[in-house]
Amino acid sequence: MVMEGKNTAIKRRNSTTKRQWIKQEDAALVDCLVEIANDPTLKGENGFKTGYLLRLEKMLHLRFSGTNIKATPHIESRYKLLKKHFLAIQEMLNKGSGFGWNDVEKCVTVSKDVFDDWVKVNHPNAAGLRNKKFPHFDSLMHVWRSDYATGTAVETPADAVEEIEKEKHDEVDITDGNDEEWEEGRREKEVDQTESSVCPSTKINQGKKQASNRKRFRSDDGLNDLVAEMHEYVGAYKEANEQIKDIATYFKKEAENTDRKMKIFEEISKLPGLSRQEVIEAGEHILKDAHKIDTFFALPNEFRRDYVMKQLYEVNPYTPSFDFHGGNDA
Repeated sequence: MVMEGKNTAIKRRNSTTKRQWIKQEDAALVDCLVEIANDPTLKGENGFKTGYLLRLEKMLHLRFSGTNIKATPHIESRYKLLKKHFLAIQEMLNKGSGFGWNDVEKCVTVSKDVFDDWVKVNHPNAAGLRNKKFPHFDSLMHVWRSDYATGTAVETPADAVEEIEKEKHDEVDITDGNDEEWEEGRREKEVDQTESSVCPSTKINQGKKQASNRKRFRSDDGLNDLVAEMHEYVGAYKEANEQIKDIATYFKKEAENTDRKMKIFEEISKLPGLSRQEVIEAGEHILKDAHKIDTFFALPNEFRRDYVMKQLYEVNPYTPSFDFHGGNDA
């Protein structure tokens, strides 16, 4: 009887902690995380401060009236799951060999064998993430980039792919250098063989001449090596500058996108004739598609309400009802 009571308690606890999150709730949670990540009263250098879960609960309740989402255990559990998947993907792209990122489908791409082997050795938390959509990766970069940066440099999926290509290029350069050393050794061997085939008196004179020539060649080679190194340095410097510009442009664009996402509900609420529920539904639907966000902010103010009504129709298409009972009762 004691064991039966204990099992019942465990089942009751599991039923209260587990919750099936829908896509709209996940997207709203990520948006709220991005928003409070910019609030110094809730986000510090070492992560979120006490009280952030309750703030998230209030923000989600404003977006979903009547929801049963609680700070603990629902939001806390979902937060841990999102962070676990984010860090696993980040580690795969930065440290894994053979991994890629599909920026259209927002998922990790890799062969099954390579993925399974890597998961076993490196990151059990990555199990199930192969070809699985993770649409919030770019947004969560703003939430946890400082947490992940304590261990290694923060890279976006595009940065990770670029780094892999650079490593392949470096391998080709190293091989070319070895070929040059082999060719130089071959030339010296040919000189030695020529010396051994001439008479002693001629050999002495040739030896002095060849010694002088080798000294001059080595001096020239040293100068050529110095010039080559200078060219390499200048090329690397230019490439580094381009990469820094690309990174700065990326983060600037991401910051602008985040600002616009945070303003979308505010701008829709300014439009006349919309209920709170319509504002929420239209905002959530537009936030799912970056193109829709761009379109909304590009439209003149007098066209925005028509565009929002179009989005609401996509969310809730109008279906006429028919009275099959012959009209109103007298």
